[in-house]
Formats: sequence, structure tokens, C-alpha cells
Amino acid sequence: MPTKNETPTEVTLEQSASGTWTLPGTTKRQFKPWQRLWLVTGIIYLLLLAGSYNILMPNRDSIERQMIFSVTEEVKRYDGMAFAGESPRKIYEAARTQGYAAWISEVRSKYRIGSEGNTGFDRIEKNYREALSYLPMKQISGIFICIIVWCGPMALLYAIGFVVDWIKRGVRVVQG
Repeated sequence: MPTKNETPTEVTLEQSASGTWTLPGTTKRQFKPWQRLWLVTGIIYLLLLAGSYNILMPNRDSIERQMIFSVTEEVKRYDGMAFAGESPRKIYEAARTQGYAAWISEVRSKYRIGSEGNTGFDRIEKNYREALSYLPMKQISGIFICIIVWCGPMALLYAIGFVVDWIKRGVRVVQG
């Protein structure tokens, strides 16, 4: 029983088509079919962009592999049969386990590359260090590009859906 300060609670009921009384529907946001399609399309497109970013964006491992490939190519300039028959995976693992500087000096001594190779190896080291120093900036700019590439088409697709729905509602009003 309500006290003098409390107001009674009013409950509004709606009668359904079957004749039963129920509470009115909740006011939660219902998505229209085109909005659901837009949402699913946006998620799929986002996953595709994230996968493409992961595949195409350089990382530390790919930069190290490029450096090792450059070293092997430089060594082949001095000894065309260098690394013949060796697995690229074994070469990469040897370089990683020994450390790159130790591996490069071992390779240079093994194939007897003296001071005449300094120019090429210095260039490789410079390119490697530059690639590592620019890596964080490339990754951040790649993320921003992905965001823009996702937002632009998704905003356009949403606008098209909204306009088509607006036109459809207008046609119903005119016909009704």
C-alpha cells in the first residue's frame, strides 16, 4: 500500500492479437535490415583489412630476413657458389642463433671477402638500421590508413542505405 508521499505506479498494458494482455514492447533500439547488413559488411571488411595489414606490413622478422637475403646476395657477388645447396631456413636460423654481426663476420671469413666488400656490407647495414628505425612509424601510419580506408567506404555505404530507406519511407507515405 503506497504511503502518502509515494505516487501509485501506473502500468499500461497492451492487448495482443490473441487477446492476451502484455506489457508494451521495450524501447530498445531495433536495427533495420539494411543496418544489420551494413554492420555485418563492416565487420567482414574490417577483418579483411586487418588480414591485409598483417600480411603486407613489414615487421622486424621480415626486415631481418631481407637483411640476411641481402648479405647472401652480396657474398654471391664474390663467390657465385656461396650458399649453394643450403636451405634458406638453415641460413636464417644460423644468423639468428649466432647473432647477425658474428654471422656476417663468419661468412666474410669463410668466403674470404676482405676490405673490398666493406662498401656492400656497410650499405646493407645502413639499409637494415634505417628499416628498423622507420618500422614503428610505418606501422602507425599503416594503422591510420586502414582506419581511413575502412571509415570512408563504410560511411558511404551507410549513407546510401539511409537515403534508400528515406526514399522508401517517402514512397509509403505518398501511397498511404
